[in-house]
Amino acid sequence: MIRDYKQADIDEIVRIYTLEYKAMPEEIETLKTASKILVYDDKGIQGFIHLMISGDYCCVEMGAVTNELIKSIGLKLWEEAKKIFKEKYINTIETFYVKDNLNWKQLFDEIGFEYRSSVYRFTYKGPKLSEPNLSVVKYEDKYYDDKMGLESEAFSVLRKENNIKPYNWYLSASKEALQNNRKYTLEEKEYIYLFFENNEMVGGSMVKNAEVDLLFVNIKHQGKGYGKKIIEFTVNRGLEQNSGGVNLNALASNEKALKLYKNTGFKVVQAQDCRMLIIK
Repeated sequence: MIRDYKQADIDEIVRIYTLEYKAMPEEIETLKTASKILVYDDKGIQGFIHLMISGDYCCVEMGAVTNELIKSIGLKLWEEAKKIFKEKYINTIETFYVKDNLNWKQLFDEIGFEYRSSVYRFTYKGPKLSEPNLSVVKYEDKYYDDKMGLESEAFSVLRKENNIKPYNWYLSASKEALQNNRKYTLEEKEYIYLFFENNEMVGGSMVKNAEVDLLFVNIKHQGKGYGKKIIEFTVNRGLEQNSGGVNLNALASNEKALKLYKNTGFKVVQAQDCRMLIIK
């Protein structure tokens, strides 16, 4: 049967979630504190669907105990989730799955998801790197507008190339979205670093739980070597959080970033596909 998960289920859900997916600590914590997970229970949990709803958007994560059960259980969980999408007026659904698992591809093909992009998961396992000769400060709220303006501009080209809308998030966000993002950024200030040269912000990064969540270079200063300096600094802070290694994700189409990470010593450990479904 399909039912809402109980807190007692969470260890088994995490086990299934990480059978093939190399989840990062933040993702596991998000799963553990989820507000909506449906499980398929047949003498034990055989699969689950995790729904992360924000407005009319939902990010979906799914898992099954074996590859053979992905399609059959996945379709049943999906039918139940559709009732929630209708109730919550969801019109955009996004999902990620391990790229080389054709069972997930077949499931999402049948549902009607369209391919959007591929993501590489990288891991660095090595010694500390050289510290950059940049002025580095930890984030404070007074930097919010400059940081978000430069960050969104830096990512806008990549977002446009991959048809990720809005292309410039900062310029398109609602007042409420900006307020929520500003609050979140301030809450994470201990993990966010800003880099300056001649009193001008040239980039920023964030590393938490040894996972690089953000790295950008001011578009005016790209191609000058700042990316290398920022990633080296950020890796070192990540190694201080976990000496066993540092992780990050990057779009497979972002060739400049892929080259930078590989030259720094990162290795690809998994590839994922992102799919999207628009409900009309």
